[in-house]
Amino acid sequence: MGIAADISLDAGSRLGLVGAGLHVGIQRAVGDLKREQRREVSAVGDVVARLRDARLGQVAALRRAAAAEARADRAELEAAGAQAEIRLLREALRAERRLTGTLKEVCGVA
Repeated sequence: MGIAADISLDAGSRLGLVGAGLHVGIQRAVGDLKREQRREVSAVGDVVARLRDARLGQVAALRRAAAAEARADRAELEAAGAQAEIRLLREALRAERRLTGTLKEVCGVA
């Protein structure tokens, strides 16, 4: 073989090595990108799951708040009823004291 053939073979083999090196580098870069993409998809899935859990918690909290509000409303109604009953009992006590006083006067006990 001549010098030109040697140079051509040498250059070709060097280009082949560079090409192979580039190919390996590109494969690694693609693999890294795919791993990163899988991590990001997993992170997004985690966020979605946490958001779903938070929404479920919010729904439960709203239900508990509505139940507590209903209990508070019932307690207010019961308190209003008790106050009305207390007023009636006080009026009845005053009326009974008047009647008792009148009875004592009639009987001459006063």
